[in-house]
Amino acid sequence: MNKLIFTYNDPNASCTFCDRTQNPHPAYTHEPIVVTRLKLHQGEQEVCINCYWDMAAVATASNASIMDIATEKLNVMRLLSKQAPPNAQTS
Repeated sequence: MNKLIFTYNDPNASCTFCDRTQNPHPAYTHEPIVVTRLKLHQGEQEVCINCYWDMAAVATASNASIMDIATEKLNVMRLLSKQAPPNAQTS
């Protein structure tokens, strides 16, 4: 994996995984989140520093790559966001 570059103070920053836009740290709530970009098969995804390090911990514990963890998490998010078809009404 290439060296990560984290971006600070981007007013348009948002995390694909947790939907945060503001910094959760109590001392920095007035600032946007710190993000980096991961190039996955589904395209480039913006991930906050908190989610990145959470995925890094899972990757280390499971001997998987961060890219594999991010891809799996994104796939699960997409599956959960799909709505079930409405119940068919019979007359």
